[in-house]
Amino acid sequence: METGRRRTIPEVEILARLPLRSIARFKSVCKRWKSVIESDYFRRLFGSFHRSSSTSWSIMFRTEYLREMTQAIGFHGCKTWDLPKTLVSYIMPFQEYPNLPTSEYYYIASSNGLIWIDVFVSRIKNKVYSYKSFVGNPVLQEWVEIPQPPNPWVQDKHPWYPSPYSGVGMVTRVENGVVSSFKMVRTVQMELIDRRDEGMYLWRVCVYSSETGLWTFKQVFSSRPVHGGRVDSPVNLNGVLYLWDRYLFSNGPGVLVAHDFYGADDQCQVIPLPGANDEHEHEHEHDDEHEHVRRCLTTSGEDVIFIEVIHRILKAWRLHNEKSERWQLIWEVVMPSFISDVNCFPLAMNPFDTDIVYLWDRQHGCLVSGYLQAQEFIVHQESEDGSSSEGDCCRVNTSGTEGYMEERCDGVLMLSQFVLPSWMDSVPRPPN
Repeated sequence: METGRRRTIPEVEILARLPLRSIARFKSVCKRWKSVIESDYFRRLFGSFHRSSSTSWSIMFRTEYLREMTQAIGFHGCKTWDLPKTLVSYIMPFQEYPNLPTSEYYYIASSNGLIWIDVFVSRIKNKVYSYKSFVGNPVLQEWVEIPQPPNPWVQDKHPWYPSPYSGVGMVTRVENGVVSSFKMVRTVQMELIDRRDEGMYLWRVCVYSSETGLWTFKQVFSSRPVHGGRVDSPVNLNGVLYLWDRYLFSNGPGVLVAHDFYGADDQCQVIPLPGANDEHEHEHEHDDEHEHVRRCLTTSGEDVIFIEVIHRILKAWRLHNEKSERWQLIWEVVMPSFISDVNCFPLAMNPFDTDIVYLWDRQHGCLVSGYLQAQEFIVHQESEDGSSSEGDCCRVNTSGTEGYMEERCDGVLMLSQFVLPSWMDSVPRPPN
């Protein structure tokens, strides 16, 4: 027995040094290997060997009507997973419906390595006829089909909207480094109500929970309206969805409307955004000087980040404390003259490094990465095979980004960060 036990130790250590893509294949070899790989011991051992390794990620656009699923930039050549291609390449063709056109797959949201996609399996005269929703990990080809939400108009003969739902976002719960559950949020309707003699907006949502496998209706109250049907996916972090709102005719940055979908409170938190013209947010003033301010909301690490660019001045703030609702200025950088002064849009910050920001220069039709500490900015041009000057692990999608950004003017851009976890967690499933 002792001899056999000694032989297994180097075998397990060798296996734990492999990338996750290879380890996943060993799970199907035999029950013994599957049991070893799914043990807490093996997960900790793998983490100790890959502590300094990064993971794969993509910055994704939420898919618009009849457009293809598009990433702006992605990194896939990390040692943790060792993927030979970008993350979006693992989504299509979708294994459940491999023969559908690519325009029928809609990327909705992502959270902690899981993605939510809607697949339109049939149409009549360009109108949606039937669609199905899935949540899963495309690299592992592990998907959960989500049942359709219930009809919210059963007792309402005069609904506000002909289409009862719009996709909003997804949040996850992480326990001991593993995703234990997820929730999907769809907006039902919005109306102005009077609550405790104060005008409040009602955000009516339908929430799916992987813990129960059921959709439930929920009413959330906010002092500002929640536009759940915007083009961009809301930013999500630690179970909280952050949506953007701004007064009509205002050029200010607006506010974030935030709600914790794992919390018990039914109130939204309204967080004013920093930046140019913020003092006029409540005055509806029109300021020509700030018409060309470009803004985005993103995350990096465990922080919500707000970025603003105006006349080649880039500023970035970190949401410092949810209780105080204060923003901490972390960067103020003058960008070089070869970058457009009025048509440079911040896209996102690196998911792991607040020193790196990604921008879209619409005037020159190129993506720019900025290394803020060194104040170095690199222009990326897309080659025929989609590779960039940074090497084989990086893919820049210039043509796809241009299609999504050509009509962008103002507002706050919120792209989705699809980041693979540092371990191959199984997709949470409801109880049988």
